[in-house]
Amino acid sequence: MRYIIAIDSDGTLRKTDGTISDFTKIVLKKQIEKENIVVICTARPRYHTQKISNEVGANSFMISSNGSEIYDVQKQKIIWAKYLNKKNCKLLYDYAKLHNIRIMFVLENTEYVTQFTRNKNQILLTDNNFDEVINNKVKQIMVIGKEKNKINTFKEIVQNEYKMNILDSSKENSEENWFSVVSNEASKGIAVLKLAEYLNISKENIIAIGNDNNDISMFEIAKISAAVSNSTKRALEKAMYKINSNDEDGVAIFLNELDI
Repeated sequence: MRYIIAIDSDGTLRKTDGTISDFTKIVLKKQIEKENIVVICTARPRYHTQKISNEVGANSFMISSNGSEIYDVQKQKIIWAKYLNKKNCKLLYDYAKLHNIRIMFVLENTEYVTQFTRNKNQILLTDNNFDEVINNKVKQIMVIGKEKNKINTFKEIVQNEYKMNILDSSKENSEENWFSVVSNEASKGIAVLKLAEYLNISKENIIAIGNDNNDISMFEIAKISAAVSNSTKRALEKAMYKINSNDEDGVAIFLNELDI
């Protein structure tokens, strides 16, 4: 009997310093050897999700961009995805440009971002290449900046006026304030269900582990759900189990104790 074990990355699998313990890697390897499907399920883009998947040996499937894409690692192909429409992309870009807010568009495996870039997978987004970007498939848009009030106002407009799907946002004490937007037909939970259908694995055999509000959709569809103790209040309320924190090998200890 195979299980899908969907695990969030930041704040769940990875410690606060960004590392993953050897103990956690050993536990995940054992699950993979049992032919269970360990899936990193994160808000991060594909290239970053791939790094985490490689580190723990979860090289079957991965879910990135807040559930906007399921990627088959072995076949190197997308098996399911949902994209934002051009109209909404332009609405967000125009507002961000008008108010001097940094905005990022996540495509195939590249991020187009205004104002400045931070890594080799990012390309500077300007009026000159904007049409080219939205004529491609945009999986996720992130709005980011240090001016809290400005970002929060934009977020309220996106949610209440534009009626778009905000799945992830920064904490109150974050150095930078941000939120991310995906298709109204996308979430981590939807993606995990789609993967279960693709693999012909029963919903009864889905395990979800996370720490944030964007993980709640996974908790709601999983037979077994667990939130690390450093989770948000809402995530802790929605999960079936509260487990040790990300800095205390919560994921590994919990999976070791499960009889699967």
